Amino acid sequence: MSLKQKSGVALAWDLGGTIVKSLGGFVISIFLARLLTPEEFGLVGMAMVFITVSQVFIDVGFASSLIQSKKTTNLSYSSVFWLNLVMGFVLTAIFYLSASYIGNFYDNQEITNIVQWLSLIFLLNSFCIVQTALLKKKLNFKVLSLSNMLAGIIGGIVGVVFAFMDYGVYSLVIQNIITAILLTIFLWSAADWKPDFKFSFNEIKKLTGYSTYVFVDRFVSSLFERLDIIVIGKVLSPATLGFYTRAVSLKSLVTKYSSSSISKVFFPVLSSIQDDDEQFERVYFKIVSIVSFISFGLTGVLYVLGEDIIILLFGNKWMPSVTIFQILIISACNYPLSSMMVNAFMSKGKSKENFYIGLFRKAIRIVPLYLAYKYGIVSFAVGVVVVSYFLTITNMMFLKKFTNLSLRMHFKKIFEGIIPLIIIILVYQMLNPEQMIYRIGLALLFIITYIGYNHLLKTEGYTFVKSNYPLVINKIQKKLRV
Repeated sequence: MSLKQKSGVALAWDLGGTIVKSLGGFVISIFLARLLTPEEFGLVGMAMVFITVSQVFIDVGFASSLIQSKKTTNLSYSSVFWLNLVMGFVLTAIFYLSASYIGNFYDNQEITNIVQWLSLIFLLNSFCIVQTALLKKKLNFKVLSLSNMLAGIIGGIVGVVFAFMDYGVYSLVIQNIITAILLTIFLWSAADWKPDFKFSFNEIKKLTGYSTYVFVDRFVSSLFERLDIIVIGKVLSPATLGFYTRAVSLKSLVTKYSSSSISKVFFPVLSSIQDDDEQFERVYFKIVSIVSFISFGLTGVLYVLGEDIIILLFGNKWMPSVTIFQILIISACNYPLSSMMVNAFMSKGKSKENFYIGLFRKAIRIVPLYLAYKYGIVSFAVGVVVVSYFLTITNMMFLKKFTNLSLRMHFKKIFEGIIPLIIIILVYQMLNPEQMIYRIGLALLFIITYIGYNHLLKTEGYTFVKSNYPLVINKIQKKLRV
């Protein structure tokens, strides 16, 4: 099977798995949002932020090294596995013993118990990092997709059951732990690699040059990406954080459906052609065009129907999330695009350059946090949108400097389809439709206009999706029959 065929199959499986998992998770979140309060969601978010940020210490960047490196051996994989396992044990112990300090930070002792339970996730996740890296390197996204999909859906169902049983905030804790346990079991059952009882510092050292910058960059990135949770939870309230996280979770639908699968599949693909500049540039800009086309389309639909989605599915108690969501969704296209740009850096082995550029990106993201502290959640959301577009353009300029990828081509591939999105946002604000039927009409009008506009321009993203959509669906159906 050629690289193109492997990439297509991998993309089909990962995208199919992402859609099914997201839909399953979305249905589960509806039940949980109606059974639990915004404050309970906020409490788990405040606890999970410390867990999530510290996850990078388990892997220390070696998973990406295993994917990027062309000279890995079974000893390399085993050495990384045992290192990950030790780090998982250490982090679980640290967070269990220091949970009271996190509770004191938020002035909420309920968070202490939540953190102690969630600390188990470090140990559970450390068991399957190498398995995940190996499957990604082999483009075996069938196993990854099915494992993540089943673990997420079953864990979510367990969480709903416990919410019905009035476990409150702990139903979300149980959901996270069960999901981590099941994912580990599924990956170990399906993967054809098992670790040897061997460890080599030399193998670890070989991977360190690349992994060091990956680790530091991911840690700092993870910290800065979640500073919003820390600031909102500390300065405002758990309920406000709950409204904010609900809006962000809906926004992430654009990311999942437009770029998550593409990014995961094409990092190993771009790594494999890193020495062929002409092919690298062609593949990269095709991916950027596809991501832009899907992102702007989904953004327009979700902007118009955001209020209906939130109120109908989650209930009137989540109404404060609507304004936050409609502001944040305007920036949804920037995350997948920035992710692809970082992948271009990383697949070329430029982890050092990406690290230093990342420091600049993170410094700029402090601006919205100041707005949150000074003026509240709405001003924060506006700041997030402005900064995200600024950073997308900045990333394009850095790519031009370090990889010689055309700045003009970036602007063309990214923004050639944005005009219909700008128009629908302006029309929505002028009309301010109060009835659902009018909002549905506007959404349909946007879809027709958006497709027609891209058809006239013959944008590469639209052309690719139009020609490959039936093939992707057929591949998924055939694989599911097997």
